[in-house]
Amino acid sequence: MHVSPDPITTQEQAARERDTLLDLIARGLYCTTAGALGDGHGDPSADALTKARAVADDYLAAYEEWLVKLAAGNATPGPQ
Repeated sequence: MHVSPDPITTQEQAARERDTLLDLIARGLYCTTAGALGDGHGDPSADALTKARAVADDYLAAYEEWLVKLAAGNATPGPQ
C-alpha cells in the first residue's frame, strides 16, 4: 500500500487503495489462521485468498459504514 501525505482525490485511487487493503487484510487473516492451526506460513492458495478476501471485504465494508456514521455525527451542529 502506498503511504503518502497526498489525499485520495479520485474514485480510481480509492478503488486501488481499497483493493490493496483487501489483499493485505486477506493475507493477514490467512497467516493468523495458519499460525493458530500450526500450518506454517507458506504462500496461501488462490482458494484460501479468495475466502479470506471475502471476510476482509465484509470487515472493510463494516468499517466504511462506521466511518460514514462517524462523519455524519461530526457534521451535525452542536456539541459532540
